Amino acid sequence: MKNRISEIRKARGLTLVEVAKRANTSNQQISHLERGRRKLSYEWMERLATALSCHPLDLLPDRPTDVRSTMSRLSPKEQGLLELFRTLDAQEQDTLLLAIRPMVAFVTGVNPA
Repeated sequence: MKNRISEIRKARGLTLVEVAKRANTSNQQISHLERGRRKLSYEWMERLATALSCHPLDLLPDRPTDVRSTMSRLSPKEQGLLELFRTLDAQEQDTLLLAIRPMVAFVTGVNPA
């Protein structure tokens, strides 16, 4: 089954070993999952999504989506953050993004794009 594990891992600047450590498994296991040699069960999707700081459905191949289906993929916390963010004007949104990026990098050790 095609997936986006490798794409997301590389975009986050992570190695197979780093993802494996975060998912409490071996780098060989991650490699097998990336290449479709092992079945990507929902349990694996949840473990990898946690390790890669993404939603489990983000691991599946891209497909056309509309705003409603994208919103339904968000957790209640993500939806709440998005709703709050949308109440801000453009300048306030820019200021918030500038302030939060270093905090996310500090907490996760990953520099967000």
